[in-house]
Amino acid sequence: MGFYQADQDPSAVLVTRIDELRLQLEEKDAVLQELPYLDQLTQLPNRNRLLEHLKRPGEKSLLLVDLDNFGLINSVYGPELGDYVLIQAAEIIRLNTPQSAALYRFAGDEFAVVLDNASAKRAEELARQINSFCALSHIYYDEIEIKIGFTVGIAQGDGLSRLLSNALAALSQAQSQGRNRYCTYCDTLDIHKMQENNLHWIPRVRQAVENEALHPWFQPIVDVHTQEVVRYECLARMRDEAGKWIDPYIFLEAARISGILTAITKNIISKSFAYFEGSAIHFSINITDSDLQEGYLEEMLAYRLKKHRIEPGRVTLEIVESMTASQASAQTGQLARLKQMGFLIAADDFGAEHSNFARLLSIDLDFIKIDGCFIRNITEDKRSEMIVRNIALFARSIGAKSVAEFVSSPESYAMIKELGVDYAQGYHVGRPAPVINEAQCGQA
Repeated sequence: MGFYQADQDPSAVLVTRIDELRLQLEEKDAVLQELPYLDQLTQLPNRNRLLEHLKRPGEKSLLLVDLDNFGLINSVYGPELGDYVLIQAAEIIRLNTPQSAALYRFAGDEFAVVLDNASAKRAEELARQINSFCALSHIYYDEIEIKIGFTVGIAQGDGLSRLLSNALAALSQAQSQGRNRYCTYCDTLDIHKMQENNLHWIPRVRQAVENEALHPWFQPIVDVHTQEVVRYECLARMRDEAGKWIDPYIFLEAARISGILTAITKNIISKSFAYFEGSAIHFSINITDSDLQEGYLEEMLAYRLKKHRIEPGRVTLEIVESMTASQASAQTGQLARLKQMGFLIAADDFGAEHSNFARLLSIDLDFIKIDGCFIRNITEDKRSEMIVRNIALFARSIGAKSVAEFVSSPESYAMIKELGVDYAQGYHVGRPAPVINEAQCGQA
């Protein structure tokens, strides 16, 4: 049997067939050439195509759109639902993106929208439109209802490197302010300065850990009624190559980014326990989210108690209050076991952005440390006065003692005493020092 009818010209049929095959090959070749530029999950142009667009000359507005809480969604519901959420998120952004704009999947849970020759005002209007649409939208998967939101960083200009860098800086700034919001880059943002600072300090912190150049300094905490020192907080200090002591606010963010916060905590625990061996002084140590996640505290602290012959009731573990929001069940269980070992537990920086009274009820707290932002201007700010009074009342209601941080003047000391706070910490009652004058213990 032939491939053509008797009345057909075989050569014409062959030419037609060749043309069809050539067209099919060209179509397949076009698809293959696009693969490096296509995100297979969302079917959006990917990062490679975005970078090509940003390289083109001309003024542009770039919106980096981050899907809020995607990590939590992915870990709670699994990657299959996570992929579905990403597809639906892409569709939500597409529905709100004008035809003149280009939408891309940038990376992971981030998307990008490019507006050519558009004003910053137009870009901000688009960000508000996306956020407003999300406020009214839900994603449904079987019987699961998921509420999503987006945080957006906006930059305007020309040139790939600066435009992308500025948009990332604006996104970081927006994320630091909360969720489901946007921020437009301007020269007054200090993100680039912070990035340069981190690049400067990350290798220095690593070197300090390796060279044992981190040491605890000790700041007294005083009973406001008796003016006696009841304990010392052990604060990390770093000694640089010139022998200068560096405050933690300068290098701790670099330590967090580089993943060595736990190394710093372990260093401070070891040196603090060794320092207080043979004395009766009570002391406190700061514990980070990373320390609880790594799960080494119970074993290490039990070893240090035995090695240095220290009663656990002399040691307070200060937990940053905001950390209890993540992995709450596992962390609460770990804190409960540390309490059973005899350690005291304090909630640090209470009243700050992530504070949750109900969440703290699941933790058997001994102390609540009131965030310093409410103490600095307490003699002039009625709102701060009211908040401190209520936190002190809350502490008493759950059987805990309250501690005011950043007490820097006689007036603020008198005010917190009047408001019912139990203990004070700050420059007015004592600055951090590398050694303790034991002759002054018990005196403010």
